[in-house]
Amino acid sequence: MGRASITAERRRQIIDATVRVMGEKGWQETSIDEISKAAGVSRGLVSYHFGDKAELLAGVLDRCREVFVDTVASSLNPGLDPIYRLRMITRTAILMARKESTTYDVFLHFTASARVDPGLAERLRDLYRDFRRATAETVRRGQQSGAFRLDIDPEAAAANHIGTIIGIAFQWLLDRDGFDLDLAARNAEDAFVSHLTRRFPVFSEVDG
Repeated sequence: MGRASITAERRRQIIDATVRVMGEKGWQETSIDEISKAAGVSRGLVSYHFGDKAELLAGVLDRCREVFVDTVASSLNPGLDPIYRLRMITRTAILMARKESTTYDVFLHFTASARVDPGLAERLRDLYRDFRRATAETVRRGQQSGAFRLDIDPEAAAANHIGTIIGIAFQWLLDRDGFDLDLAARNAEDAFVSHLTRRFPVFSEVDG
C-alpha cells in the first residue's frame, strides 16, 4: 500500500471517528482528545492530518455527503423511469434516518450550529445546493420525457423535496416513537410524485 493510500485511510479513520463522537455530543462539544481516543490514534496524528478543526469539519461534511449520495445511489439503476426514480430517492433518503442515523445526527447538529457559525453556514449552503441541484436535474429530465408537468420550477420543487426529506428525518430522530417512519416516507413520495404529475383544476371563488 502506497503512502498516499495510507494517508487517505488514516484520514478516513479519523473522520469516521469524528462522525461517531459528533453523533453523541454535537460539533461544539466534540474535542480533539475525544476524536483521537475514538479513532485509536494520538492527538498529534489528528493534528498532522487535519491542521485545525475547520479542516476536520470539511472532511466530516464531505464524508456525510458521500454516505448520503452512495446510499441513495445504491437504490437506483440507470433504467428507472423518472417517476420511480424520484420515489426511490425520496424513500431511501428518508429511511436513512433509521439505517444511517449518525449521518442525519451530524446534519442536525451542524444545522443547529450554523446560525452562529458563518463558516459552517457557508459549507452547509454548499451541501444543500448540491442536493437540490441533483433533484432539480431529475425533475428536468422528467419534464423533457413528458413524465412531469412543465409548469413546475425544478429548483423550487427540489427545495420542497429536500425540505420534506430533512424535516421528516429530523422529526423522527427527535421523536422515534412519534410516528411510523415507513408510512411517512410512503406519503412523502406519493405527495411529491402527485405534485409533479397531476394537472390541478383551477377553482373559481364560490359566491356567498
